[in-house]
Amino acid sequence: MTPEISVVVSVRGNAHRLPTLLCGLDQQTTSAPFEVLVVDNDPPRTAPRARQHAGGGWSFPLHHLREREAGLSRGRNTGIRAARGAFIAVTDPDITPAPTWLEALVEAARSTDAACVGGRVEVTYPQGAVREMTRGQRECHGPLDWPTATAPFGWPYWLCGCNLLLTREALAEHGLFRTDLGRRGRWKLDAEDLEIAERLSQAGRTVVITPDAVVSHPVYRRETTAGYFLANGAGHGICVARMHQSVRVVPAAIRAGAGDIADALTDFARAWGFLRPELAVDGARELARIGAYRAERLRLRLTRARRVTPPPLTARRPLTLPGA
Repeated sequence: MTPEISVVVSVRGNAHRLPTLLCGLDQQTTSAPFEVLVVDNDPPRTAPRARQHAGGGWSFPLHHLREREAGLSRGRNTGIRAARGAFIAVTDPDITPAPTWLEALVEAARSTDAACVGGRVEVTYPQGAVREMTRGQRECHGPLDWPTATAPFGWPYWLCGCNLLLTREALAEHGLFRTDLGRRGRWKLDAEDLEIAERLSQAGRTVVITPDAVVSHPVYRRETTAGYFLANGAGHGICVARMHQSVRVVPAAIRAGAGDIADALTDFARAWGFLRPELAVDGARELARIGAYRAERLRLRLTRARRVTPPPLTARRPLTLPGA
């Protein structure tokens, strides 16, 4: 039976978290047939680990693939190319989906004729945090504001790549994830989800956010350090600068003007005056983000970088691991 839904999961260094995701998928309430494609994106010198953690005996077909080139977007694209479903759900190995997750995503897509649907992400901190976090720091881990009902994509609402549904038809027409965006090894790049949503929206396709499709996303202590937020800010600035090569970037996503620099410096002053180190982290992250954005924009101008065409759906065949 051809699945109606394909769930794509790219794994790199976190294969041990797959069982929780697969258990959640095994409890889905949807009556539509679905398959799961796990893409091993560990370094070439590392033996594929996803299979040994994934186990077997699931109620859905489970396929294992290999993508040797580092990059979250590359791994996801590899899975999408091998997927057979009309609807393609993208998530991560450490996610726990609610039982109604797939059902809610597909229902939102059908009721709105959407090419892309973003679901609600509930962030948890199982190990606590290094220090008190500001709203801006918590937003680095996922959106804090969600609509009360299915709503059009756009500020202040945005979506996450760990809870995303795309239609095969839209991907065939408009391309896959840009491979110069998204996490790549230790590089904390991002915005691959934001770019594809903006690309589809600006092409006249419907993109919506539904709060009914819920997943839980754990954030660990190492992701609450000052170093993490600095790297996150720099990576985000670089990626937003690159987004200009394929979409119109809304001002709310840029925030790199003189006023924004002044706000970051004000955070430093408040941190010193009121002894609030979390504000100093906020200021440092914002300066890193703005500096990286401006530096990358300058680099792209100096190198006369051209407009980027996202990779097509029908590119090279993915490598299927033996026995998959």
